[in-house]
Amino acid sequence: MTVMTKPDDRTLVPAKRWGVRGTAAATIAARLTFEHVSHDYAGLAAVRDVTLAVEPGEVLCLLGHSGCGKTTLLRIAAGVERQSTGRVLINEREVAGPNAFLPPEKRGVGLMFQDYALFPHLTIADNVAFGLTHLAKSEARHEAVVALTRVGLADYADDYPHALSGGEQQRVALARAIAPRPGVLLMDEPFSGLDRRLRDAVRDETLSVLRETRATCVLVTHDPEEAMRMGDRIALMRKGRLVQLGGADDLYNHPADMFVARFFSELNEIDAVAGTGEVETAFGRYAAPGISPGDALDVCVRPQGVILGEPGEGRAGRVLRRRFIGEVDLVDVAVEGLDLPIKARIRDGGRFAVGMDVGVRLDERDVLAFARQDDDS
Repeated sequence: MTVMTKPDDRTLVPAKRWGVRGTAAATIAARLTFEHVSHDYAGLAAVRDVTLAVEPGEVLCLLGHSGCGKTTLLRIAAGVERQSTGRVLINEREVAGPNAFLPPEKRGVGLMFQDYALFPHLTIADNVAFGLTHLAKSEARHEAVVALTRVGLADYADDYPHALSGGEQQRVALARAIAPRPGVLLMDEPFSGLDRRLRDAVRDETLSVLRETRATCVLVTHDPEEAMRMGDRIALMRKGRLVQLGGADDLYNHPADMFVARFFSELNEIDAVAGTGEVETAFGRYAAPGISPGDALDVCVRPQGVILGEPGEGRAGRVLRRRFIGEVDLVDVAVEGLDLPIKARIRDGGRFAVGMDVGVRLDERDVLAFARQDDDS
């Protein structure tokens, strides 16, 4: 059984279970739209001409490296930050732009912070009821307990945040965000502070709560796996711009450029010559729609697309290193005709010893080719 320790109690106690699924209070989902939104800080561009619509009830993950503008875009949607140019609309009503600016409390938007931002001097119930200022105190208490029941913490309504673990504080923050039944819920890296072993379960439960509330959700993350698990769609950002928007399978299988491909997987870069709609490599020719002779190329293959076999089965190679990492082995292979070794992820890698001669082939599904782009774009 999973156990945890309260910070002020050295005895082990059972981890608190989440509430019954299907019991979270539903809301009326809203459509959130960004129209040509840009923002800068002292002349330094943080968001650059982002146009994006989040449909009612959709979970959209804003994905990207630190500093790419995703949190700034979230703060603009919340009304915590006012954009330099462009408009933000909720249900086609301008809430931030040249003609209007509504403060956060009038937007019908819930915000869940990365550090949870719980008030240490307030009880759990009072924290959850904090935004329910339009209700009488008794009604606000009732709604807070309903939200806490869904996350499994109603029995701790009169405790204080310090009595809970980090994962439980995250659940309180979620309860506080959904208690006002917002049409749009904004979540900034909500799982980044959790232990890795706990993270998957909390993400699954949180997604279940989001589906039950039916709120439109924008979730900021730097973790591609998290975005793929949580999002109906993913908006990948780079240097303030929206690079690609689509479902997880679309971004993974049809990346717009090398940056997108590299974000979702480790890559081996290989030399190639451009033809018409194809590229020629040391391993053979592969389809490359949109490529023309003379194009500068970025060509790569995912490690799981590197197939090792007996000598003579493909290009000649030699095993340089093998590392067992659980479900697969990582194998480094020197390949005839390539300046640098390539990496393979092999399920039965134990049969390949260092120094062994092998044949190397590529799965064409994992070979990606792009016309080279300016890194500063």
